Amino acid sequence: MPRIGTAPGSASGFAGGVAATVVSSHWPLVALALLTLVVLVVSLMTTPLGAALTVVQCWGLYASFVVSSAGYLVLDWPALAVLAAAGTASLGGLARGRAPAPSPARS
Repeated sequence: MPRIGTAPGSASGFAGGVAATVVSSHWPLVALALLTLVVLVVSLMTTPLGAALTVVQCWGLYASFVVSSAGYLVLDWPALAVLAAAGTASLGGLARGRAPAPSPARS
């Protein structure tokens, strides 16, 4: 599956993050789980930069509208660590995409 570019990947991550935040804003653990799922899915489809931007956007949404309901950014480092770990799926996908094909068995 070809990867989508950085800008469309980041935009789809932001849209997914907003939807996840709106749906689960009163339940912090559910919100973090949904945002982690958004980051994981988007990072498998986009470039590493698109995945990194999605991580930052989803963390900002979580820290601003879930942890702090007033919209002020609260530095929530454990949530950033969870989202960043999910964002590394992009690097794993790149490694799988560049792996050489297995050689056929010789008989």
